[in-house]
Amino acid sequence: MPRHLRIFLIVCLVSFAAAFVVQTIFQSLGAQRSHWGGNPGWQREIAFWNISAIIIAARALQLGQTAFAVAASQGFSALFLLLGTNHLFAFLAEPSAQFHWPPLVLNYIGFAFGARTLLGLRKHGEA
Repeated sequence: MPRHLRIFLIVCLVSFAAAFVVQTIFQSLGAQRSHWGGNPGWQREIAFWNISAIIIAARALQLGQTAFAVAASQGFSALFLLLGTNHLFAFLAEPSAQFHWPPLVLNYIGFAFGARTLLGLRKHGEA
């Protein structure tokens, strides 16, 4: 597996683990400072989705198969774009909702990193 792809998957794994912690341990932070408010059941459900993403990223790293890692990275990149855009819309709806800035920026950075990684692999014939 190419080095940049491995690094991207590690970044994904860490990102999903951090999101899991926020969605489970720091639920009230998001509830108090977001446009959406709080709903513990939905936040736990999102945390569970993060666990599945962690498993996919970990298995891609463990298997070391470029084709599987590329497929997972394509999905993670799309997810980062969608999550960032969701936070952008929430921020635009309520600019004083401070909670949306960090995930908006971090998810767009994740998308840019993923897109750059995948396009680089394609350019070099590795994807």
